[in-house]
Amino acid sequence: MQRTGRRAAGALVALGLALLATSCSFTDQVRYKVDLNNLALEPGALEREGIGFLTPAAATGREADKQALAHAFARQLQLSRPGVKVVPLPAVLSAVNAADLDQQYKRMYRDYLETGILEGSVLRQIGEVGGVRYLVQMSLADFQQISRGRFSFLGLRLVDTKQANLRIFAQIWDSRTGGVAWEGSAELNYAYESAAEDPAPFMEAATIAARRLFEDLDGEKPR
Repeated sequence: MQRTGRRAAGALVALGLALLATSCSFTDQVRYKVDLNNLALEPGALEREGIGFLTPAAATGREADKQALAHAFARQLQLSRPGVKVVPLPAVLSAVNAADLDQQYKRMYRDYLETGILEGSVLRQIGEVGGVRYLVQMSLADFQQISRGRFSFLGLRLVDTKQANLRIFAQIWDSRTGGVAWEGSAELNYAYESAAEDPAPFMEAATIAARRLFEDLDGEKPR
């Protein structure tokens, strides 16, 4: 009887491991919708003039993700377009502070949150001290993390479906003219299977969104 019980237990464990392996074999699923509007960004302009990142705006409750969003987008742009001079947010902020433009920058940012307009004179100064012509202003409209139990064995949850929903809006401003040269929005749904308890990571979802958004930035496909 003991031997039979051990065989049954072993069979159940083997079955559970087999089901777990099967459940973990699903590939990541990414669904996205991208809307792009190239207003005045010519092919090769970014390679010639460079681009920097401004402090993103964020929906209430997501303020802590602003720096991570800018980092993910700057890093993805560096990888996909190695010929472009990309100045990340920390470098832009450091240049602004060193040039004693911090108060003007704060005012411009507050005005942008209310009006959607970046003050032209300040924008021009930021471009000059940052050494770039174009500046990216992003808005994190929404980010949600969802976790659903998908497979359990003997009362234990072994595999969860992790899901991240992300909505982003981005504009590229020409610091010389004060106009919007390009804008785009991305809605992303990213799902994958995991045995870990951690929620879907924000940086991974943001990196995927950046890759999709930059696929046709100025008419040139990234590598």
